[in-house]
This record gives sequence, C-alpha cells and structure tokens, in this order.
Amino acid sequence: MVESLAVIAAAKKQMRWRIAERLKYVTQESIIEQSNKIADTVRSLPEYKSAKTIGVYMHMEIPNAIPRKSGRNVEVRTDALIKNAFDDGKLVFLPRITHTSQLSEDVQNLFRSAQSQLYSNGQSNYFPSRFLKMLKIRDHAAVQALLMKNEETHDFTIKEPSEGEDALETSGLDLIIVPGLVFSKACERIGRGKGFYDNFIELHRTISQKWGRDGPLLVGIALREQLVRKDDAADASIDEFPCEVHDQKLDVLVVETDVYRRSPR
Repeated sequence: MVESLAVIAAAKKQMRWRIAERLKYVTQESIIEQSNKIADTVRSLPEYKSAKTIGVYMHMEIPNAIPRKSGRNVEVRTDALIKNAFDDGKLVFLPRITHTSQLSEDVQNLFRSAQSQLYSNGQSNYFPSRFLKMLKIRDHAAVQALLMKNEETHDFTIKEPSEGEDALETSGLDLIIVPGLVFSKACERIGRGKGFYDNFIELHRTISQKWGRDGPLLVGIALREQLVRKDDAADASIDEFPCEVHDQKLDVLVVETDVYRRSPR
C-alpha cells in the first residue's frame, strides 16, 4: 500500500512538472483568449444557469515574459467569469486562506470526521494548519478594487476578500469553479499540492449531508495546455490518471468551447 501511494505521488509530481513546462510558453494573449471562451462556455451550462450561489477562484497574476521561470502559476483567468456571474444575478463567493484555528470547533470536528471516512482504516492524523474559506463579495466593484490593489502594489500573489459572509455558515454553494494544474477529459484533476480545494470540497460535502442537501457541483476550467497527454505519465506502467483517495473528481470540465462531463459511476 505504501509503495503504491509512493508511485502515485511520483506520477503526480511528474505530471505537474510536465504541464508546468508547457505553461511556461503560453502567451498572455492566448491565456486571455482561452479564458474568454471558457467564460462564455460556462455561462451556457444548464448547471450554471440554475445555480444561485457560486464560488470562484481568483486567478494569479503572472509576468508576460516567455519563457517564464515556472509555469505552475499559469491558469485560466476568472475576471470575465466573475463579471458574468454578477451580471447574471448570482451570489458570488471568493476564496480566502485562513488559519484552521479560525474555524469553529464544530466545523473542525466535521472535517476530522470526513477525513476518517475517506480512509479504509477509519483513521487519519491529517489536519491542515491552513484552510480555505469562501466569502461572499458585495459586487463587481469590490472585485475590481482587489484587482486594482494588485496592480498598484505589483504583488503577483492571489488577492483575497478580507471579510464577507462565509458560505459554509449559511446555505452553502450550488457550484464551485475549481482551479488546478493538470486535468483529464475524464474530469480528473491534480492541483498544486496544497490541498486547499480538496479539503474545502470534502468539508462542504460533509456539511451538505448534515443539512440534508446535495453537495456543490464542481466545474473545472482549463487551458488546452493543461490537458494531460499519454506521454505525461511518469511511469509507463501507469495507464490511469494518478489519483489519491483525497483527490476530488470534477463533475464538469470546460476547455475553451469543449465541455467534458464525468461518467456515471
């Protein structure tokens, strides 16, 4: 078991490296063009149209230099998607990373319970020191203020809302736009290794079950360069996308105008 986990971890690391190498050469013009197409495609999804509350990641601002030192921070821009959501009357929630101590004791216990259920032995010692929250943002002008602050300070880290209604303390989210580094047409994803979204989604599903409602629909958005190819595997003996038990699978993946849906279990 330990050996197989090590093989999967090595395969994920290799895939991250290969995709990041490709992303080093994607031009800003291509990123913007693909992102705008993706925003339009997401807007046409029936699941998006019916959703009232939406969680969306804030994209990372990156330098224009080609090649970049690293492609790990290259991703679909979400500015057009966020504007569309406000224009369409959605309630929009943006991520903020906080220390786990800021979560209530009940929520922390729910996460521990969710982690235990993920593992066959019913036990897990894993508990993150930082956690993702989704906070409601007032309007598009507030988002633009965050972006303007980003530009003024020349700080290329992700900007976050400082306050707002916590999605997990109210009615939850109907749909989450999920970031990632590597994606497959089978709606699998590999993130950047921090586990923020995997943990948040697992906690949200646990709380949704407690509420007796469906969990959030997960929509991944990817540049075409982020789609895995056959030669991206670290080991020729691995013929499947490398996933660990905690890796969250998407319901829908959007790549430009293409829509891939998760096959029924």
